[in-house]
Amino acid sequence: MKRTQSLMVWLLFFALMLSAGMATAAVHFTQNEFTTAESLDPGMTQSGIHFTLGDHYKSYYPEIRYGLGAMLEIGVKFGATSVTIEDRDKLGVLVGIDLKYQLIKEADGVPLDLSVDVGFDNTVVNSKNASEVTFSTVMSKSFALTDRGYKIIPYGGLEMSALYGSLVDESDTSVYVLGGIEWKLSQKFMLLLELKAGASTLGGAGIRFEY
Repeated sequence: MKRTQSLMVWLLFFALMLSAGMATAAVHFTQNEFTTAESLDPGMTQSGIHFTLGDHYKSYYPEIRYGLGAMLEIGVKFGATSVTIEDRDKLGVLVGIDLKYQLIKEADGVPLDLSVDVGFDNTVVNSKNASEVTFSTVMSKSFALTDRGYKIIPYGGLEMSALYGSLVDESDTSVYVLGGIEWKLSQKFMLLLELKAGASTLGGAGIRFEY
């Protein structure tokens, strides 16, 4: 019963995020995080494909995540971004890297996982760039659906983003609220949905394989 109530609270939080109004129309070149607070075991790898839809831009990028050990995890992404600039759609390149450290691990007496994440993303369009440095705090909780490892993991958190570069009008620091769900459809395959709101509002989805 307690698990069901907790799950309903997380789903309500995500629904409120989905109903958030659109923010400013400027291009903010930020990406979805697509990560729970759980860290990968040492030597464990995840790879997947993600889509982000933001104000005046879209991103598509494969990503690889690797467990370094000691509750530390690294992620690398490389893909493409379509940006609307002066009413024209332009194609650019997106590269990024982040490092996540899990501070608290869910256990008896500990109700959730908690992690911090530091990331850097760079978008290049027509030899101009927009660089984003982020610091995120993410919490999540696992709900087992079966005894074979299938589960759903709602997650949410706060992110501080510093944006700069020749592609943006001026350097800016923003705060975002993010919420999402990771659904393990099998022991090695998962689906992710996320909404992120702040200086701009964006949503996205992804699939990921674990091996």
